Amino acid sequence: MQTRLPRLLLTLTLLAALTQTRAAVQTPARRAAAGGGDTVVFAVSKSEAGVTMEPVVIYRRGTFVKPPIEDSEAAANAFVKEYFRAGRQYRLLSGGGEAGTVTVVKYAEQGCTGLNAEVTAQTSARLGGQVQALAVSSATIGRQTGSRRAPTDAERASALGLARAAYSKNGVGAALVKKMEVGNLTATDLDGDGNFELVGSFQIENNTGQAENSYTLFMIFEPEGGGFKPALTWFHRGGEGDSAARGLVDQVDLDGDGVAEVVVGGIYYESNDYVIYKKRQGRWVSVYQGGGGGC
Repeated sequence: MQTRLPRLLLTLTLLAALTQTRAAVQTPARRAAAGGGDTVVFAVSKSEAGVTMEPVVIYRRGTFVKPPIEDSEAAANAFVKEYFRAGRQYRLLSGGGEAGTVTVVKYAEQGCTGLNAEVTAQTSARLGGQVQALAVSSATIGRQTGSRRAPTDAERASALGLARAAYSKNGVGAALVKKMEVGNLTATDLDGDGNFELVGSFQIENNTGQAENSYTLFMIFEPEGGGFKPALTWFHRGGEGDSAARGLVDQVDLDGDGVAEVVVGGIYYESNDYVIYKKRQGRWVSVYQGGGGGC
């Protein structure tokens, strides 16, 4: 007993020191996620009418919570009063990292459901068309350098070949596959290893008068060897009334685990929402769908 007791005390001391060391090297994002404070994530878009932002999700203690769009009027009004008050400033992220700020001008009154604000953007990131960004209420999330760029010719060729194969696998004929168009294709480093993943959206329009005349595809491609492999494939076919498409908004590591969540915009016949994909046990899975609005 006299020899075991000192060894036990030494083991406990080493375990305590190791725990303290791990806590000390936690990333700011992981500390923020563990701290329990709300982080509101907004999608930022630019058009000819100006720059707007719309709430995507409220990240709360490791959970993804929908903004109060369909809740009571009082809840929606409280959200607008808190987060859309004129002059409030948010950090703008592009490619998961620092890219400037956005400042609220005013809440945009709308006839349809949804919560939007007009904003001004001070950013080095390119905004407009299919290229969006994220704004966050957190002071710690996304402090690293962002990684978002257009794909190289070789990257683009690899992604297009895999997208055509995905269409064929989903029963789309060869003649239609030749009509495939790229909605958006972005290169971004999702796991911070220096190797870029690709995120793309594609569409095929069939104007032959058939009931099903739209084929949409959303994919995440991961590096493999000298090229890429499909890591996630979402496919939809339908007519105007049941049309659906998904496209990249941006990426951000909300929980601080070192792998970014992919924030995607969902577009439907008369509405929109947002989908968040997260990598779990080696697979990209949908962990959230909400936000947006519709008429």
